[in-house]
This record gives sequence, C-alpha cells and structure tokens, in this order.
Amino acid sequence: METVAMLYVDDKRCSGCGVCTDVCPCGAIALRDGKASINQELCSQCEACAGACPQGAILSVTETALVAETRHTQALDRNRASGGGSIAARIAPAVAAALVFMGREVVPRLTDYVLDTLDRRASRQLDRRADVPQVPVNSDSAKGSGRRRRKRQRGR
Repeated sequence: METVAMLYVDDKRCSGCGVCTDVCPCGAIALRDGKASINQELCSQCEACAGACPQGAILSVTETALVAETRHTQALDRNRASGGGSIAARIAPAVAAALVFMGREVVPRLTDYVLDTLDRRASRQLDRRADVPQVPVNSDSAKGSGRRRRKRQRGR
C-alpha cells in the first residue's frame, strides 16, 4: 500500500472566484455550477491552486492506493507526455546518429588504412621478386622430366 496525495475542493468554503483556475498550470480546474472542480486525471498535485485560493477551499488529502496500479498509470502518463512509444522509437535517433558518425569519420579512415596496408604488401612482394636472382633457363630443364619427355625420347 502506498499513500497518494490528492487535491479536492471543499464546496462549503468555495466562493467560485476562479483564482484557482487561473493559477493551475495543468488546466485541471474548471468552474461548474459556480464552484471549482478538479479533474484528477489532469492534476499533477503541484498544489499551486491550494496556495492561491483566498478562502482555503482547496485541500490536500492523502489516500492509500495499490502501488502497482499507481506506478503503472504514472508510467503510462509520463510515456504519453514525453511522446515516447516503444523502446525502438526512443533508441532509433541514437542509432541513426551513431551510423552517421561511423559513415563520416570511421569508414574513410578505415578504408585509408586498408588501402595503405594493401599497397605496402604489394610493394614488398615486388621487392622480393626483384631480389631473387634470375636463373637461366636450360633447354633440357625447360622440357621437364616427366612422362611426356620419356615418351618423346622413346619415339611414341
């Protein structure tokens, strides 16, 4: 159980002056039949109206309520007020910003690194080939020493 503060209007004290309707930031107070009436769904319990009422007709009352139901409705109200929907809708802008950063900053640097590495490897291979002495090709070694050579020697 949890205690919840609620505001209510004492009809005997209320004169219907309308000061509380002007002060309420949520627009939760309206005049009905010459008396103030508080819409509890819109009220944020800021108690600005209670301080402004010249007759002291708006009072704060604590009531006990179920914790789970109260927290659930407060979370839904905050979610609606913030304009947030699902988790994906709240995360999407952050992911988009990260992807834009990756595309502008990381990808060009990564491609430069990879291309430089490939150029260095290619130049090393060319240097190695240039360092290897060229062996003159002998006509006997060019023919090979396999089956074809033996067949040619036998005349087949």
